Amino acid sequence: MRSAVMFVALGFLAATTAFALDRSGQIMEARVYFDDIRTLSLLGDLAGELDVCTWDEDEDGGYLVINTDDEQLARIRSAGLRAEVVWPDIREKFRYVTGVDPYDIDAGRNFGYFLTYWELEDTLDYLVSRYPTLCTKFSAGLSFQGRALWGLKISDNPSVAEDEPACFFNGATHAREPLSTHCCVMFAERILSEYGRDSVSTWLVNNREIYIIPVMNPDGYVYNSDSGGASANWRKNRRGPVPPNIGVDLNRNYGYKWGYSSNGSSSNPADETYRGPSRFSEPETQVIRDFMNERLFRTCMDYHTYGQYNMYPWGYANTTPPDRAVLQEMVDTFRVNNGYSQSRTGQIYQTIYPCNGVSVDWEYSDTAGKFVTYAFTCELSTNDFWYGYNDSAFIRSECNKNIPNLYYLTRLSGVFFEKVSVTVNDANGNNNGQLDPGEAANIWFAVKNRACHPLDSAYGISAKLVSRHSGVTVLDSVKSFPNCPRRSQTANNTSQFALSASSGIPPNTPVSLRLEISYTDAGRPYMQPVDFQITIGSHPVGVAEVPVATAPLLSVSPSPARNRVTFATGTESPSRLELFSVSGARLLDATVSGNYTFDCRRLASGMYFARVTNPAGASACRFSVTH
Repeated sequence: MRSAVMFVALGFLAATTAFALDRSGQIMEARVYFDDIRTLSLLGDLAGELDVCTWDEDEDGGYLVINTDDEQLARIRSAGLRAEVVWPDIREKFRYVTGVDPYDIDAGRNFGYFLTYWELEDTLDYLVSRYPTLCTKFSAGLSFQGRALWGLKISDNPSVAEDEPACFFNGATHAREPLSTHCCVMFAERILSEYGRDSVSTWLVNNREIYIIPVMNPDGYVYNSDSGGASANWRKNRRGPVPPNIGVDLNRNYGYKWGYSSNGSSSNPADETYRGPSRFSEPETQVIRDFMNERLFRTCMDYHTYGQYNMYPWGYANTTPPDRAVLQEMVDTFRVNNGYSQSRTGQIYQTIYPCNGVSVDWEYSDTAGKFVTYAFTCELSTNDFWYGYNDSAFIRSECNKNIPNLYYLTRLSGVFFEKVSVTVNDANGNNNGQLDPGEAANIWFAVKNRACHPLDSAYGISAKLVSRHSGVTVLDSVKSFPNCPRRSQTANNTSQFALSASSGIPPNTPVSLRLEISYTDAGRPYMQPVDFQITIGSHPVGVAEVPVATAPLLSVSPSPARNRVTFATGTESPSRLELFSVSGARLLDATVSGNYTFDCRRLASGMYFARVTNPAGASACRFSVTH
């Protein structure tokens, strides 16, 4: 339970103080402790003024990691909150993390293993030169200081607007978060390099439009690399009015719920979360607004650092978003892929802290007819904004945890079928639910449309079945499937394929089957192959009759495909049927009338004898069983 002191302190802070930092002086890193960090909303306006780096949990609840100064820290402590200084000067932490002298401007003109803005531009040029038919470089628009928001479009026809399902991934909205840039670039390099070698990557490039803007805040990013701003953890863009009150927090400047409360952003130009004079006041957010409004992005990932969170809207208030179950399922998938904590996976407001005017809230909103984008934010890393500066292995490891989530969002940005089940229907065979050697059977498939957006239902579905094994033949290869809304299953159980296995195919042979599914998504035709596998039955039986001359009362009809043998006595009168092994052991002693069918799957390979006795006399025959 929270203490009364805490409630009083928070009320005092919210009502009486403003905590703008003077970045011309010394800035420290400190921890501010709470018994329940998820109640940060109780901080009131203070929550919108603090420069929060991240938060962490401990045995007593948790703590905020903030950049602060002496005056601000004194006011926090005077209100009764426990605060601990971790780094008296964040420049010294920068030196510790990077090995770079924070007071040597020239030494700071690079980001170590991270990409500077100029290196990013060169990297995008390199990718275009290496994969000219798969990607193109573009500028979404210009920043306040006139720098391009460079982007990469990946598609099989990158210079053509094909109206394919589109997704959008970005980084470095906050200038001090270069790992987010690196993750975007690594994903681009990987999916391009896998084209033609990996079937899923190839299909995604051929059937999606993938847009990536690795640096959303060029001016702040360049200030950090070229002017020594990194050692001061510069976060905002570089707009005036007058120094030292420079910059707007771009991730508080988007139009949806902009300025909703000072609990999640600040109206003070000196604050790190200054939301700007009006919604979309900044050239950078205007560029992204127009860029997204021109395209129907189904999915979006905004990368940040640090803290290892997977989050979805809303950030502005503790209000349940539409389609919450879908959003939660998707971030749970992120968590499975990147291994982040369950306690750091969920809705922004509940998982980290209140924030309004944020990009993902606007991206997901449907105000004024805006297209709804299923938008998410992920906070990478656990250590520091600049951790990885001298550790390329760490950068690769953290990016590799999260690149699968970009593949996942690319798949879900349109109709994408994943296999659910395959069912062999051999009711006309031995009815064991397997395709056995020498058997013909029907087969049907269930698939799921994993698309997250309601726009992406699959219509007019038909599928061609292709056997990828010479021992299995598809007898009728094209069937129709019912229409399939997003996040639902469809199956051809009422219109099944037929196929047969040769008698010579060995038991337990894996057989690959490819279902080539044709459909329309948002009025555009597509074909997606989905691979399945079945195993040839492990208990096939071949039955061969060896006639005996003295068997006028008994005939044998072997059925290798059904693993059975039928004995015909030639009379409806009761007859005694006996079955013997070659050693003379009696295996069956039954009274039968007319025909009698015996299942041979339980018999070992070898020769067997049958004898029938009735009032007309006795006859015998023999037959062989092979596995």
